[in-house]
Amino acid sequence: MKVRQQTGFTLIELIIVLAIIGVLAAIAYPSYQQYIIKSKRADMMSEMHNIASEIQSRKLAQGSYTGMVVTDLTVDYPRQGTALYTIAITPNPLTSQWTVTAAPIAGTQMANDGNLSLNYQGVKCRIVKITTRNCGMDDEWND
Repeated sequence: MKVRQQTGFTLIELIIVLAIIGVLAAIAYPSYQQYIIKSKRADMMSEMHNIASEIQSRKLAQGSYTGMVVTDLTVDYPRQGTALYTIAITPNPLTSQWTVTAAPIAGTQMANDGNLSLNYQGVKCRIVKITTRNCGMDDEWND
């Protein structure tokens, strides 16, 4: 009788490999989700800079903030796909000391991320709760 050597993986080896993949996925997925949230926040702040540029260009075209119409800028963003933020520009009517605020829409991925704001001086803020406020001219708001 010849003994034939079997090839392949045993059930135990497959279970060990699946367990390792499961542990790696459990560690990586939350980090990936945080990365996605941070990138969507950065996209919104970029859009707020575009809105600020549009406000300034309209001011240059009109010569003043008086009577400036900005209702077309205060919509939900992103404009395509699922909206994550609602934009507001204060004060209304617009003055030289304006602020653009993006509030996350309830029930979306960004709902608990906090409000973003950009003012006429270029100061960017992220207000997570009433007491937690990250502001600055650089990337302090995206921490």
